[in-house]
Amino acid sequence: MDTILMMFQSSAATFFNPMILLIVAAGTFLGLVFGALPGLSATMGVALLIPLTFTMDTTSAFGMMLGTYIGGMAGGAVSATLLNIPGTPSAVVTCLDGYPMAKQGRGAEALGWAAFASGFGSIVSWFLLVTLSPVLAGLCTSFGPPEYAALAFFGLTIIAAVSGKSLIKGLIAGIVGVILSFVGTDPIWGDLRFTFGNINLMTGVSTIPAMIGLYSIPQIIISCTGKGNPHVDARELKLKNFLPSFKKIWEQKWNIIRSSIIGTGIGIIPATGGNIASFIAYDQTKRFSKHPDEFGNGAYEGVIASEAANNGVCGGALIPMMTLGIPGDSVTAALMGGLIIHGLRPGPALFADSPQVVSEIFATVLMATILMVLIQCVGIKLFVRILNVPVHYLNAALVILSLVGSFALRSNFFDVILTLMIGLFGYLMIRGGFPTAPIVLGLVLGSMFEGEFRRALKLSHGSMTIFFKRPVSCVFILIGLAVIGNACLKAWKKKPET
Repeated sequence: MDTILMMFQSSAATFFNPMILLIVAAGTFLGLVFGALPGLSATMGVALLIPLTFTMDTTSAFGMMLGTYIGGMAGGAVSATLLNIPGTPSAVVTCLDGYPMAKQGRGAEALGWAAFASGFGSIVSWFLLVTLSPVLAGLCTSFGPPEYAALAFFGLTIIAAVSGKSLIKGLIAGIVGVILSFVGTDPIWGDLRFTFGNINLMTGVSTIPAMIGLYSIPQIIISCTGKGNPHVDARELKLKNFLPSFKKIWEQKWNIIRSSIIGTGIGIIPATGGNIASFIAYDQTKRFSKHPDEFGNGAYEGVIASEAANNGVCGGALIPMMTLGIPGDSVTAALMGGLIIHGLRPGPALFADSPQVVSEIFATVLMATILMVLIQCVGIKLFVRILNVPVHYLNAALVILSLVGSFALRSNFFDVILTLMIGLFGYLMIRGGFPTAPIVLGLVLGSMFEGEFRRALKLSHGSMTIFFKRPVSCVFILIGLAVIGNACLKAWKKKPET
């Protein structure tokens, strides 16, 4: 009871702290900008912001990153509605009805529904995050090396689910990430591995240069080699219909609630993401609709379903990251790296050792959600004008932010070189059809799996049976094997078609 009271007091103090409010607002605004601009993403925004948070306390730093995450997921609806170009992958479904509404002169109405649905989806996912996370973490406090090793194994099997069209290419990318995690010092014996005599690699491949290199540099190169961004006239956007009426909100209550729960549920499952949640919510909304023929032709119910689901994913994806140490998607992988850099280990120990930090994170998620809706209501015309920023100006600023961010971690120019090398490698991987998410998963979870696996073997004197004698580790291993089997089966079924 004392712990719960302390967490409540800490959450209240954080929520009403004006400095944290400003920091979260700044992160949310930047997230909306990154989401609104095609080619950028919430992942790229979080990766670029992490180095800027080194001098902040943990709450402020994570609050800014969470604001970028939540704002980025919502911002994708702006370009999806006005340009028919999804600002984020999860906004693909928003294009189906948002753009037809804009062509009918109802662009402001579509953006208003998108903002409201995004806020409601985030609120539902926040409630489930607050109620489910402590319970799940409490069940995991007895974890030892076998359980953590099995958990990391399960996390690595998710590579099969984020491999895109080619399972083989996804596995190759995942193996590359695992190999990168081996660079540095042996976790058991302390020997140096794959450093090639370079003292800068003794501590391994740093997470921040790797993430900036994989998510920022390739997108900048692709943007520089592509066409300029299309333009939209902000004066054509009439904002008198931006806020939906209470009557219409009440009519759509079940659509909003259902889509938010679908988004949160999908977000809890690692490696699924907002695009899957949006498609499922859209399909269910169409099934329950009294006029399904209108979907795809400007039905605001479709915009509601898509945006409530993809923002519902935010809180859902934080649940496995905070309680199990498994990133739910690429953005939470970057957030997980941010927590580790600030000296915290995501997982059950986070709730046991740092309950105050957990409660502060809960407060900043709610704060970012409210600010996301308010900023959109006040500054929607500004975000429309941001779409018209010339691409070459934007890319120049992003290059500077990327290189300064990679240097700021250790004030080491080697990290800048490493960022550029990984960025060039990431660009070649993307051109070759290889996904980058498996590389991040392999890098983040590879070292954890190796260290805990070898510690578990030492406890059992080299016997693999320890992983099957303990129920939790056995369950995680079986689930991981099931994920691998399912992915292989799907790949085998697709093979005759190609």
